[in-house]
Amino acid sequence: GLTLENVLDYFAESPFWDSQSNNEVLKMQTKFNLLPDHKPLDITKMTGIEFYVVQADPPFFFIVQKRKRISEYEARPLATYYIIRGIVYQAPDLYTIIGSRIYTSLYHLHNVFNNIREHVNFHPATGYTWKSDKDDSHAILGNSRSIFFFTIF
Repeated sequence: GLTLENVLDYFAESPFWDSQSNNEVLKMQTKFNLLPDHKPLDITKMTGIEFYVVQADPPFFFIVQKRKRISEYEARPLATYYIIRGIVYQAPDLYTIIGSRIYTSLYHLHNVFNNIREHVNFHPATGYTWKSDKDDSHAILGNSRSIFFFTIF
């Protein structure tokens, strides 16, 4: 199963992995280093792209963040990925979420206006009226002064 120690190795097999990242550089530099007194390099002392496990609930859920390390104390997030039950997902950014919600809202508004247009008639003498299945009633939606009232014949 996935643990905190091997989750980044598992993530490295995904298409989202950047082979030029600081994680990969450190992995390649220490791959064949078997010296016991050698102090491991600290990724926070490097600048560039890095991957970092932000949150974990082993073995089912991990959040991995791609960040641009600017200094030892500052890193700017670039992308977020979820590993849920061994499957890697890319989280959408805020722009994509808001754009999708607006597009969905406009799509439904467009459908509503198309449906309303199919059920409305206009005649200069009576104004806007609803089409009705019954022959004896209809509603007037308004006239030039935007006064709404309903009539039954």
